[in-house]
Amino acid sequence: MKHIFIVNPVSGKADATLYLVPRLIEAAAAAEIDYEIEVTQYPGHAREIAERYGRTGEKVRLYACGGDGTLNEVFEGAYPWCNAETASVPCGSGNDYVRNFGQVESFLNLTDNIRGTAIPVDLVAVNNRVSAAICSVGVDSEVAYGIPKFRRIPLCGGQMAYNLSIVERMLHKLGHKVRLRVDDEVLEGEYLICTVCNGASYGGGYFAAPMADLQDNMLDVILVKKISRLRIAGVLSKYQKGEHFKNGVVVPELADVMQYRRAKKIYIEPLDKKSFIVNIDGECGPAHALDAEIMPQAARFVLPQPIYEGFTQKSKVEV
Repeated sequence: MKHIFIVNPVSGKADATLYLVPRLIEAAAAAEIDYEIEVTQYPGHAREIAERYGRTGEKVRLYACGGDGTLNEVFEGAYPWCNAETASVPCGSGNDYVRNFGQVESFLNLTDNIRGTAIPVDLVAVNNRVSAAICSVGVDSEVAYGIPKFRRIPLCGGQMAYNLSIVERMLHKLGHKVRLRVDDEVLEGEYLICTVCNGASYGGGYFAAPMADLQDNMLDVILVKKISRLRIAGVLSKYQKGEHFKNGVVVPELADVMQYRRAKKIYIEPLDKKSFIVNIDGECGPAHALDAEIMPQAARFVLPQPIYEGFTQKSKVEV
């Protein structure tokens, strides 16, 4: 098998080519593997690299060395090719996808990652793209969409830009009147957040769907109704910690403002016919709808050796 490390130099707080590439070379040499290091040059480049290696037909492991956006691109380029499997060296700002399986630090152990084993995972077809983890519309995606413009302000880094984007959003109308088709069910109403989950968390640790399973061939849908500004902080605090959901249902104190569904397909459209901001694995932009469908066992994802061993043991116990 050939090992390809696809490095996004602008992920995280420092240039990954300066601190990560030397570690990759050292680990690959120690493991005596056939490898290449590719550095991305522009958005979408990781997808192109993954597809190029997938097309060769040679068995290949593609390591997304970056954040969830880089991993999304590698999944998208790799999943059509049965000879290609996707791995993650998480060095972005969120690194939410790997949290579905364990601690971020476990995936940063390059020796364990190289010795790892791939498992089948679901993906999501969404708006003519592919999502690995979570898609959403609402105040969460709007805040994320507003962050980059604040980062351009001198001395306005990650958390400050995030806080300013929240303040700006709160000054405007919150919520959207939307129609949702969740498999055969139709819902209409004003919602603050509509989250379509394959994985458990997004946004750097918001556990929107603590019950999500990347292998169950289903989407978990969390809907937060439009609420007063006075109540937002308390509701979102529980939403962030994953405390809004327990024993298969929304907790009683939030049952009046949250809905939970499981589905294979979901379509969300604004009833005012205007576009809204759609988040796809942390990448946000305007769209006229969110159209998502589960892709069962569409890709293979590598778990570092200790995590894989624990994962297989857990599976045996559950069976």
